[in-house]
Amino acid sequence: MKSIAVVAMPGCSYELNSQSFDPKTSTAVFVGTFRGTHTGHLDGLPAPTQKSMETHYVYSMHVNSEGKIDKITKVWHSAWAAAQAGWTLPPPMPDVVAAESFFHACESGKGWVECKRFCTPDAVFDAQAEPLQGINTVQDYTEWMKSIAVVAMPG
Repeated sequence: MKSIAVVAMPGCSYELNSQSFDPKTSTAVFVGTFRGTHTGHLDGLPAPTQKSMETHYVYSMHVNSEGKIDKITKVWHSAWAAAQAGWTLPPPMPDVVAAESFFHACESGKGWVECKRFCTPDAVFDAQAEPLQGINTVQDYTEWMKSIAVVAMPG
């Protein structure tokens, strides 16, 4: 990341959009946005494109009993970011396409009828957010989202 920030995209920045901590699993989650313009030459990247990217990402960090991070998972759609910067990467894998299709169906309130084709019948759901406590299956979660998107907050 240092080479990208210092060499390929000098002046780039990040913004912390949201953060949360789940004491049950001792997990901190951070949602951020990276912004930069490809103006510098870096081996392994195409010549500077002068194109900008704005890409969102999530860090999930497990904190051990000593208060130190012992595991980090970063979720980031690098192909999306690369396309914005004018870089060519392989097309997304089919599992990413299915996951994105599920995301759109779930978030738009399509419910389990539409979402089930992207999931196993016994897909498990977990959340640390209080309103979602007791919802343990993806089927129940998609129906909860349907009630929010279609009934409680339509449009």
